[in-house]
Amino acid sequence: SGKLDSVGPYDTFHKAIRTLTLTKGCDSCDFNRSEGKSSFLSALDEKIEEEIGEIFGDKNIYSMLTGPVQAFVRNRKYLDINFKNRFNTRFFTSLPDDCLAVVDSVKPCQNEEQFAMKVQALAGMLDRIEESDVRKLIKTDEKKQMKGSISILEQILIENVAGYPKYAIRNLKNLMSLRSKMYPAHATSCEILVILQNFGIGKYPLEDWRKGWRKILTLCSNSLGELVKALQ
Repeated sequence: SGKLDSVGPYDTFHKAIRTLTLTKGCDSCDFNRSEGKSSFLSALDEKIEEEIGEIFGDKNIYSMLTGPVQAFVRNRKYLDINFKNRFNTRFFTSLPDDCLAVVDSVKPCQNEEQFAMKVQALAGMLDRIEESDVRKLIKTDEKKQMKGSISILEQILIENVAGYPKYAIRNLKNLMSLRSKMYPAHATSCEILVILQNFGIGKYPLEDWRKGWRKILTLCSNSLGELVKALQ
C-alpha cells in the first residue's frame, strides 16, 4: 500500500518490526489480522529486554525503564477516553510516530543528547491533538486561537471542570517549555535551569541523566493520571 515508504530507518531489525507490528502496517497484509501479531509482540519485548540487559549488565533494569513509560501511555489513553466521553471528541490524535516516541522513551538515557531526545518524544505525544474539533469546545472567543495543546486543554478545563488540578497542568506545561528551551528544538538557554528546578532538578548538566529523566517522566505520567480523575 506504500505505507512503508514513510517509516524508518531504524537502529535494529527488531525495532523496525516492532514498529510495524504496533501500527496497522500494510492494509492488505494478513499479518495485521492474524492472532500471531499479539504473540509476536511478547517475543520482541524479550529481545528488547535482552538488548537493554546487555547494555546495563542487568535484565531487571528493563522493568525500571519501561514501567514509567507504560504508565504514561496508559494515562494518556485514559485521558483520551474520558475526554471523548465527556465532550464527544477525542483530545489526542494517534500517529505512527507515537510508536517511535514510545520506543525512544524506553531507550537508555545516559547523556544530554539522549535526555533531549526523550523530552522531545514525550512532549510530542502530548502535542498531537484533534485540534479542529477540540478548539470548537472553547467557549471564550478570544481563546479559540490560543496555541499549545496543554494551554488548550487548560482552557477547556477552566470552562467545564471545577476544581481541576492546576498543578498537573503546570507540570505538563513545564515539559513543553523544557522541550522549547533545549537543543535540537531550539538553542539551549539559561531558562532551562528554572524549568528543571520546577521538576525538582537543581543542576544543569544533570548529575545523573537517567534519574532526571525518570523523575520528569513519572511526574508527567502522574499529572495525566490526576487529569483523568478530574474528567471522570
